[in-house]
Amino acid sequence: MRSADELVIFGSWRTAILVYLAGLTVSFILFGFWWPYWRVADMDLWMVYGAFLYNDRLPQEYFDHPAYLSLLLLAGWFRCLHSIGLLSVDRLSALPAAAAAGDAWTAAVRAGRVLSLILGTGFVLSFAVLLRRLVQNWRVAAFAAFFLAYSGGMAMQVRVIRTETISAGLMMLALLILLIAARSPRLSTRPLLVGIAALFSALAMLNKVQAIFLICALPPIVLAFGSAGANAADDFWSRSAGAKWIAAMSVAAAVLLALAAWPLVRFGILEAAQSGFTWRPIAFGTYGIYQPLIALWLLAGMLAFARIYRVGVVETLTTIAVVIAGAALGLLALYISYQPGNVFVVMNPLEEMAHMTIYEKLAGGGDLLSLKFIVDLFQGVSELVARHTFFLSSSPRPTLFLEWVVIVAAIFAYRSGRTRLALQVAILLAIVWGIDLFGALRGLKQEYFLYTDPLVIIAAAVLFDDCSELRSHRFAFAIGLVLIAAHIAISQAEPIKHTLKRDKPMMFCAPHGFYTPRIESFSFCTQ
Repeated sequence: MRSADELVIFGSWRTAILVYLAGLTVSFILFGFWWPYWRVADMDLWMVYGAFLYNDRLPQEYFDHPAYLSLLLLAGWFRCLHSIGLLSVDRLSALPAAAAAGDAWTAAVRAGRVLSLILGTGFVLSFAVLLRRLVQNWRVAAFAAFFLAYSGGMAMQVRVIRTETISAGLMMLALLILLIAARSPRLSTRPLLVGIAALFSALAMLNKVQAIFLICALPPIVLAFGSAGANAADDFWSRSAGAKWIAAMSVAAAVLLALAAWPLVRFGILEAAQSGFTWRPIAFGTYGIYQPLIALWLLAGMLAFARIYRVGVVETLTTIAVVIAGAALGLLALYISYQPGNVFVVMNPLEEMAHMTIYEKLAGGGDLLSLKFIVDLFQGVSELVARHTFFLSSSPRPTLFLEWVVIVAAIFAYRSGRTRLALQVAILLAIVWGIDLFGALRGLKQEYFLYTDPLVIIAAAVLFDDCSELRSHRFAFAIGLVLIAAHIAISQAEPIKHTLKRDKPMMFCAPHGFYTPRIESFSFCTQ
């Protein structure tokens, strides 16, 4: 009887990962890199346009994500390629007239696509390395890396210039770091790992504020995966004379960094009403209501973890301090290229998302308790259920099939006495469905998959790592083959469809359009 482990036919962990990434690169070259520069105009064109503005020292004009790190990185990438002669135009002032600018736009967009591929493969590689640290079986970790590399979200993210790769990537790395720390009670560097996760989470928010949902989901996930270990009190933080000094220095660093970041917080929240930030407050007509509640929720999660898993006072205090320091350090990155709009969006994430989802549905003026919004919310639930069945509403998301397998495997784990493992998986899936519900209010677009598909993959990895009998089940090999085939076929369907498209994004052809107001027209508008 063949085991599911045999599906990873490569002789080593390194070979398996390299083959997956090589396949992703070949697919990118065949279906993506050579697309016309306007093929995925939203967001390719306005991201390149934003990078051109940065390189001309012009202010950012669009803050919906707010795409802060992506624009900084893309602008730096353009300057680097320009300095070595691989990109002729790296700024807006160097663009030729509209009719002759096609080659310059093509070169810039393709350069941006290469950067997206680099970021995507870096995400997959980092995810795989950390997941291998979390689980014991390297084949399980390699299989998980395959599912991420050929997931529906990643399939398009490596081909277009979008913000989700950086944001979701940082959040998933933060989550895996926290899970490793939660499962390693004897690790003396746990507070440092938690601080790094806080830094990554803050940086993720700078790029796309949808990361706030994953940030709020961290406490229940980490609590479910925690471990006290044997003699947890007899560790570095309890017996070392230097532990208290480290705690004191951590508190001092947290205070200094928090004071440095406070002007951003004050300006973004307390001065939003007087600053021209036009999105309506989400709670009680006032800015700044829910942000302290989120901070208290995260603090409560850390204190609950310390109480349940018997973490000492010194380590707990150090951890809280480094979390504050990490989050403040992430916010201070806003000073690299200071734009008030970025501060407002990052400090008021729910207002920004409500403007793009809820307020659109309120059609000019209702409120969150209006009958219309309640109907739309129920429609979102209906859309969510239909999407997760796949057959009622198909989508380019093969991870849904893996989700079905995870549900069945979790039931098996529960019935075999692994109650805690089943609970861990149930929490991960509940968070997937909860985050997807918010995405369903805007049609659960493909770009949002990258925020939740990795959670399904992590759930599958911990399940099959712990339940070795599932990997040797008589149906395991066949189910694994079906999952592999489905991921390859469905993940490539959307790139192939875009390769065959012939329509042009004429909404960009209006003079001084909304996305690119400094551009009179594009070369494809006159063809």
